[in-house]
Amino acid sequence: MARARMPSGSSPARTAPQRTGFGRLPPARPPRRDLPALAASAVVVQLSFALPAAAAEPRAVVAITGRAAAPVAPRLPEGAAPIEVRVALSRGAAEEVSSVRVRRLLEIELPDGAALAAEPVGPLGDRVASVWVDRPTAARLEIQVRLDGRAVVRRQIAVSGLTSDVAARLVAIAASEMILAEMRRARAPRRPPSPRRPTQDEVELASRDLDTLSVSAGPYGAIVSGGPRVLGGAGLALGLRRLRLTESLFARLLAAPSGGEPLRWIEAGFSGDYRFWLAASWRLSIGATASVASLRLPAAVSVDGIAGERDTWSARAGLGLGVETRLGGPVWLGLTLDPGIVLRPAPYEGARGEAGAVEGAWLGVGLSLSTERRSAPPR
Repeated sequence: MARARMPSGSSPARTAPQRTGFGRLPPARPPRRDLPALAASAVVVQLSFALPAAAAEPRAVVAITGRAAAPVAPRLPEGAAPIEVRVALSRGAAEEVSSVRVRRLLEIELPDGAALAAEPVGPLGDRVASVWVDRPTAARLEIQVRLDGRAVVRRQIAVSGLTSDVAARLVAIAASEMILAEMRRARAPRRPPSPRRPTQDEVELASRDLDTLSVSAGPYGAIVSGGPRVLGGAGLALGLRRLRLTESLFARLLAAPSGGEPLRWIEAGFSGDYRFWLAASWRLSIGATASVASLRLPAAVSVDGIAGERDTWSARAGLGLGVETRLGGPVWLGLTLDPGIVLRPAPYEGARGEAGAVEGAWLGVGLSLSTERRSAPPR
């Protein structure tokens, strides 16, 4: 059976509902659109278009998410002047990047506490950062930064295949990071240097002016122009050195040899000398001595014009010249030359009636072994 043709412009006739079993399906209706779902899809579409732009701006993403924080630039104390940044480019670097472009970008990138100077040169000062951009090779740019006279830091950037604007951006970013690192390093608290221990030479030099107690002993011999010609014995001395001047108390027991006229000389005296160091283990001394002695002439018939007297006293004075060498540690070996004169002659008369006197010039030679102890050793 042929279907009747519908006139043009009229709507199609509804199809008859299909039957299934005993029921009849309702006619098909277009799905219903919910307004909240449409709004959500629109937001998703807008976010999808906005994400690439947000990815291109890292600072915006960080600000939105809050998961990462930008490095905090060091802040200047109240009233402190900002650091002046002076930028200069070599001729080769100026051919690769624009000096004006680098300065503008660096002024934007500079951290807090730093300000771009109007000129690349200026008066010297403590709060000055110098930036020098060089082109060592055709494919690289080198950035040199020095802050407050510290050591120069360097960084190289490969610019092969980059446009001038991109290279200028890289130079500005790198220079800003280097200036920031130098500012943090300059403001970082410095550890105090460990105290330096003195060397052996410095300890020896300082010990020469310290208070020192010394004890020395050794053989001693003397030649007298009048009376018994030769005397020999031993001596002991106790000294105190202060500021290289040594004051000593000494005692000596001397006697004439058995082959000549018998004589016993016991003296006690005082000496003062000043020491000169030739080296750490060698020193010279020069000073003066004075002593009082007790004399005994066992073979004399009279002494000082008194018959039967055998004892008397005398005194002498002279110079003291010596040289010492260190044997090890505080032990020194010394040789002393002691020229002088007998101040009080001691006349006597021998058993055979011959007259004599202990008088005249005195020349003593001594060998000593001494040890020292410092009152306050250096640390």
